[in-house]
Amino acid sequence: MLADMPRWVCILLACGALSGCAPTAQPTTSPAQPAATAPTPAPRQSASGYIRYWPGELPIVLSVPHDGGLEPTDIPDRTEGVTVRDSYARALAEAIRDALTKKFGRAPHLIVCELSRKKVDGNRELAGATQGHPRAVQVWQEYHAFIDEAEQAVRARSAHGLYLDIHSHGHPIKRMEIGYLLKPADLNLSDAALNTNAVRDRSSIRALGGLTASGFAELVRGPTSLGGLLEARGLAALPSPKQSLAPGDPYFNGAYDIAAHGSRDRAQLDGIQLEVPLQMRGTAAQRAATAQALADALEVYFAKHYGQPLATPAGR
Repeated sequence: MLADMPRWVCILLACGALSGCAPTAQPTTSPAQPAATAPTPAPRQSASGYIRYWPGELPIVLSVPHDGGLEPTDIPDRTEGVTVRDSYARALAEAIRDALTKKFGRAPHLIVCELSRKKVDGNRELAGATQGHPRAVQVWQEYHAFIDEAEQAVRARSAHGLYLDIHSHGHPIKRMEIGYLLKPADLNLSDAALNTNAVRDRSSIRALGGLTASGFAELVRGPTSLGGLLEARGLAALPSPKQSLAPGDPYFNGAYDIAAHGSRDRAQLDGIQLEVPLQMRGTAAQRAATAQALADALEVYFAKHYGQPLATPAGR
């Protein structure tokens, strides 16, 4: 697991240039084989020591703001806002990174906050996230700086890319909740209303909504939406053709991270928040199955909507 990397190794290698897995071509006369992968490199570590960043080569950035377990006494506990830990979110993100690397021979970027949510909340605006404590402010800024750096690295190599913010939820309906910053009422609009620029432009996937030839309604809840592709691979997901939002149903539609790093307000990567139930993340086997389904779904999603295959000839 990435979390098991000794801290002294991380510090020694933090300043080194990290390169990803080089894809290996398979002979045309041999049966298809998984893409060759190299061992996971050591992450970079922020100056505070609480943020880790594994650079990648795929046009995908993963982040985990709420699964940190470190509770230093020199940073006071927050007295406002949610402080519950997103259990197994980091382990799930690591499984997703492993599945993508194995499938495509290239890794996504991954940023993890190791400081407890009791001390800092990376998915909230600065004031509420840190309550003004200088050390917490530093950690918050480091977390978002690494996400910005990862997105810039993606844009330097690719015309488009996707940012996925990984969370966990305990809602009674056991389905993955996919957030685009759209209001719950938006998900129940007609296709004609959902396809308007007014709705698209307030979403965290605004750029992709203007790029895909399929229409915004299809992108949000159709068979080739991320939810639709996950449903087809056995994971219940909302929104999707099979899952709709009834009045009173709980639903996390996204928060600060995908607002700050998605494409609603700036020309940058599209952003999606993934809220995952325990049944899809609680054990290693469940995380591996969820990660594989997501990797398979993203392969179709990128080809269909971005017109950009994740697989390269040398990585298949």
